[in-house]
Amino acid sequence: MKRAFVAVVFASFVAAPPALQGQGAASSGPAASYPNVDRPMALGPGDTVQVLNRIIVDRAPGQRGSRMDVHYTTRIPASDATARAEQADRVAQIVGADAWKIGARRVTLSICETRACAETREPPREWYVYERVVGGEWRRSRP
Repeated sequence: MKRAFVAVVFASFVAAPPALQGQGAASSGPAASYPNVDRPMALGPGDTVQVLNRIIVDRAPGQRGSRMDVHYTTRIPASDATARAEQADRVAQIVGADAWKIGARRVTLSICETRACAETREPPREWYVYERVVGGEWRRSRP
C-alpha cells in the first residue's frame, strides 16, 4: 500500500473555535506537523470554518483513485447536525475544486472538536464523504 501525504504549512491563529482556543501551537513529537494548514476559509457572509489539515491519500485499499481528507473546526454547535451537514456541503464545493485538480475522486471532511484531533492524535467524531458527480458538483455519499 502506497500512501502519499502532501503537507503545506501556513500559520494563522485567527478565528479558532472555543474548543481549540488557548491550547497553543502543535507540540513537539510525531504530531508536531499537524495542524498542517490552520487557516480560516470563508464560505459566505458570516460563514467561516477553520481548516486545520489537508491530507492527500494516494489510492488507499478499496479506492478508485486518490482522496483528499480535510479536517476543520466550525462554530456551529454539535447539537445542530443539520446546519453542520449543510455547512459541510458548502466546504465540499470549495475544497473539491482543489481535490479535482490533483486527481482526487473523493473528499472526506472531518470536524475536529479538540486539539488532539487537530494534531491527528485522535480521530474526528464527525465526518462526511463526498464524490464528484456529472457536472462537477461534489455530492455527499455518507452522512
